[in-house]
Amino acid sequence: MGSRSATGASLSSAGRVRRRFFDRPAAEVARALLDCQLTTRGPAGERSVRLVETEAYLRRDPASHAYRGPTRRNRSMFGPPGTLYVYRIHQVVCANLVTRPGEAVLLRAGALATGGPPGASGPGRLCRALGITIRDDGLDAVRSARLAVRLPRGPVARIVVGPRVGIRRAARRRLRFALRGEPAVSRPRPPGWSRPSGASPRSIRAAGRRRRSRTRRRRSSDGGTRAARTAGR
Repeated sequence: MGSRSATGASLSSAGRVRRRFFDRPAAEVARALLDCQLTTRGPAGERSVRLVETEAYLRRDPASHAYRGPTRRNRSMFGPPGTLYVYRIHQVVCANLVTRPGEAVLLRAGALATGGPPGASGPGRLCRALGITIRDDGLDAVRSARLAVRLPRGPVARIVVGPRVGIRRAARRRLRFALRGEPAVSRPRPPGWSRPSGASPRSIRAAGRRRRSRTRRRRSSDGGTRAARTAGR
C-alpha cells in the first residue's frame, strides 16, 4: 500500500523522529527505537507504548519477508525509511518500521503509557494495544496523522541482545534487542534480561566459572552432546 495521507486531526510534531532516524542499518535502528514512545491516534483517542523489545531484519536475510524481493504483500518493506510494514500471520497482526529498502525492525513489545488493553508483550499484543490493523500497512511514521515515534526523554536502560525468536531461518543471529529488566519483554526473554536477586558481580562471575568447568568435564565423558545442550541454555 502507498503511504496514507496525513489529514485530519494530527499528532503533535514535538519530539517526533525525522526521516534520517530511520535511514540507517536495521540493527542500529532496532537499538535506537528502544525506550522510544510509539503513539497511534484513532476514533477512541491516542494510545501509546514505550518500546522495550525489537528485532532487526536485514538485506539478504533468509528470515526476512523481503528476502526474495518485492511482492504485493511486502511492498511496504521497500518504501521510504519510516514506512510502517504490517502483515498478518495466523490471524495475528505484526508491525515493522522500515529502515532502508528491504530492511525493517519488528516491534516486539511495549510498556503501555496511555489507554488500550493491559498487555503489549509480543508483536500481536502490541498491535492490539495500539489498534494497529492490516489497513495501517504503508503509513509514514514521519509525517502521518495516525502514528508517531518520539525519542526517549532521559537515559536509556541497559540493552540486552539475543537471537531472534519464532523463526526457523537464521534463528541464531543476535538481532533481538530488549531493555534489561522490563516486565513487558516477551518470553523467552533474552540472556542477561535479569540477574539473580541480591547477586553481586563477583558471585555471578564465580557461578559462570563453575558452569564452564562442569561443561568441560561433561564433554570429556560423553563426546560433547550434553555439554552443547548445557551451554545453549
